Amino acid sequence: MTVRCAHRDAVARRRAAAAPRTILLWVIVLIVVALGMHAVAPWILPARIYEGPLVQMASETGVTLIWYTTRPAPCRVVVSAGGQDRTFPAEAEGRRNRVRIDGLEPGTTYAYEVQLNRGSLTHGLTFQTNRSADQRYTFLVLGDSGKATRAQFSLAAEMAVTQPPADFILHTGDLVYGTGKRAGYEDRFFAPYRQLLARVNFWPCLGNHDVEEDDDVSVYTDIFELPDNGPPGVPPERDYWFDYASCRIAVFDSNADAATLRDHVAPWLRTIMSGSAARWKFVAFHHPPYTAGRHHAALAIQETIVPVIEEVGVDLVFNGHDHNYQRTYPLLDGHIVEPGRGLIYIVTGAGGAEFYDMKPADQRPAYLAACNDHQHSFTQVTIAGDDLTLRQIAVGGQILDELTLHKPAGGNPSSTPTTAPPTAEPTVP
Repeated sequence: MTVRCAHRDAVARRRAAAAPRTILLWVIVLIVVALGMHAVAPWILPARIYEGPLVQMASETGVTLIWYTTRPAPCRVVVSAGGQDRTFPAEAEGRRNRVRIDGLEPGTTYAYEVQLNRGSLTHGLTFQTNRSADQRYTFLVLGDSGKATRAQFSLAAEMAVTQPPADFILHTGDLVYGTGKRAGYEDRFFAPYRQLLARVNFWPCLGNHDVEEDDDVSVYTDIFELPDNGPPGVPPERDYWFDYASCRIAVFDSNADAATLRDHVAPWLRTIMSGSAARWKFVAFHHPPYTAGRHHAALAIQETIVPVIEEVGVDLVFNGHDHNYQRTYPLLDGHIVEPGRGLIYIVTGAGGAEFYDMKPADQRPAYLAACNDHQHSFTQVTIAGDDLTLRQIAVGGQILDELTLHKPAGGNPSSTPTTAPPTAEPTVP
């Protein structure tokens, strides 16, 4: 009897010892099966778009569309206007699809569908070709966004409904934290801006977090289609310019060293801006030459770029890097000048990342006209002929700051800020 009891106890002990191993084995099996199903799902399920469509390279007569499918698939785009349909086959490179649509009319809205075989992969999408120089237009500017935070999604939803609707979006850098890895773009770029990207041209800028090791920006240049019109001697698409209606906008990579900025970027800016007859001129880059935030002012930019953009009559400069909103008074060589002279610098880095506090009020430079470091926001610019209106807009449509510029043809802009004159203390809305 004693022997039988001892035997039963031994069997029980062996079973008890084996139970955790059995459970662990089953867990491993289930994980392997789940990973296998995840790996093969794109190949056995119907193809779908998981990133995009993304509107790029818009002009008065055409646009480029980019999208990524869950597996390589032959797609096409059907464009509709005035009761007529036109079909454009897409070029595919793996899961990336690209189509150039030309022969369109300026300032016209077109409905489109991305199709696979006979089925549609999209529904209810539209894009608009660029407006002509005599039409009113609006664009949005923001930066330091790519963290997939609730604030980023909320701000994107506000951007999608803000009036007037955006004709294009300009980003001042740090699209995807931490170093612009390809895996981060789906959640931190394509998902938050899905509604906007499918209908509004998005113009990006390289921030410090968009550059991988060894100065690698291949992810950025693979995703975006940008003009190859940058400075000679600099890799393409890091710097570029484009025209929209009555403005010219130059975008450059402020991660570059001082020698590149001085010898390549500055001469290029002088050429493309002085050679333009555009009524309004803007420049966008990541690191601000003037700031009262956490970061130091970019002295290399002050020394190499600021003299050139002052010389060629740039009206507004858009930066990021500091995670807040700032606006300067008109400046020449770092000094406040009367309206109608100088440049106004906008730091619009409150696009979704954590806030960076402003310096205490008694330590802020005198050139700071307005700032906000506790509300996520974006910049809205509306231009109608000689008049420009700039608003800084937060979630819920709250206007944090507003500025108007009046620029007669051939003249310098005069400003009417909602903040106090240069002798007064800067305001924090």
